[in-house]
Amino acid sequence: MVTSRSGDAEVSSREERVAHNESTTRKINEDIEQAHQGASPPDYVRILCECGREDCDRIIAITLAEYESLRADPRQFAVAHDHVHADLEQVVAETDRYAVVAKREGTPAAVAVEEDPRG
Repeated sequence: MVTSRSGDAEVSSREERVAHNESTTRKINEDIEQAHQGASPPDYVRILCECGREDCDRIIAITLAEYESLRADPRQFAVAHDHVHADLEQVVAETDRYAVVAKREGTPAAVAVEEDPRG
C-alpha cells in the first residue's frame, strides 16, 4: 500500500494528538499520586487510564509502588488492557488490572519525554 504525503501528515497528527492526551492524563495522575504521599497509603490508588483516547473514562487501580516503577521511564504509561495502541506503543508489563505500555520511537516517545512532569 502506498501512503501519500497527506496520509503521512494525518498519521503524524494522530500520533501527536494521542501523545499530548496521554501526557495531560499523566499530569493529572501525578497530582493524584502526590495527594497520597506522606499519608498511610491505601492498597490501591485510583488513576485515570493513560491511553490518550479523548473519550476514555476508565479508572485503573494501582499501588503507589507500581506507579513509581512505571514512571521510572517517561515513555511508559498505565492503560486498560483493551486500550493499547499497538501502532504507537508496545506492552512491556501486565497485571490483571492494567497494562504498562512503552511509546515507540519517534513522535510518541519524543512527546512523552518532552512533556514528562518529572523531567
